[in-house]
Amino acid sequence: MRALHILLVDDEVRFVQSLAKLLKARGFTVSTAYTGLQALERLRDHVDIEVVVLDIQMPGMDGIETLRQIKQTAPATEVILLTGQATLESGIQAIRQGAFDYLLKPCGVEDLVEKIRAAGDVGCIRRHPVLWPRSTAGEIILYGFIPLLPEDGLDKALAVFNRYRGGQAAETLFIVDDRQRIQGLVPKQALLAAALRSQPDSGLTWESLSKNPHYQPHTTLGEIMGTRVLTVSSDTPLAEVAREMLAHNLQSMPVVADGIVSGVIRLRDVFQYLDAGSRQRASPE
Repeated sequence: MRALHILLVDDEVRFVQSLAKLLKARGFTVSTAYTGLQALERLRDHVDIEVVVLDIQMPGMDGIETLRQIKQTAPATEVILLTGQATLESGIQAIRQGAFDYLLKPCGVEDLVEKIRAAGDVGCIRRHPVLWPRSTAGEIILYGFIPLLPEDGLDKALAVFNRYRGGQAAETLFIVDDRQRIQGLVPKQALLAAALRSQPDSGLTWESLSKNPHYQPHTTLGEIMGTRVLTVSSDTPLAEVAREMLAHNLQSMPVVADGIVSGVIRLRDVFQYLDAGSRQRASPE
């Protein structure tokens, strides 16, 4: 397979060098830049760069302005914003300027790898749905929620993650009881950590685990799930949802009505619909 060429842009030199090493080990071709201007120069010099991972807070030209200029000069290049100082305003601006996604630091490398691969997929890149006005969490639910029970095995959760791959990208699965009431959550890192405990010398990554489910130990999701789960009601305004997700570094969140999980929402979708709503309000009658 052809190696995807990505560009890392962040003024934190050690962070860039460490992340570049991790991504190269996963088969990516990686270029680096430490300012917005350097990023634009790299894109001029390397026309095969397909995905840019870009920090927002940088001296001089910040990430939002860099994103704007990238989309002007290289519109086919997808940009993932990665920031440790997330705000509602910067999230909306990122989506408005054409960002593929908006991730929060600290972000697990396996989650970032999934986002990079999704951004590199042509079908995903070219999908730009029309956004009808939405104002509450219940209006943007992803109904493809696959219920998992505490007594289910880890292999079932891994199968669900693999099913989401290439479609509704998921970093966390939510565990419910037989009445669809929320019980806990299991992120990818928890499955990987469980496999590494049972196979300490295997050097497993998320990618290798997803292709080799037999590495999962014979235990249940209830034994590894986290029990502190933040939920949102279906009538919660999207701006309030966004602030809650940013405050707790959440990329997805279950929506609950009358104590029952009705689906999941993603931070990226919240930003998209907030932007669509603000554009509609700003347009003349």
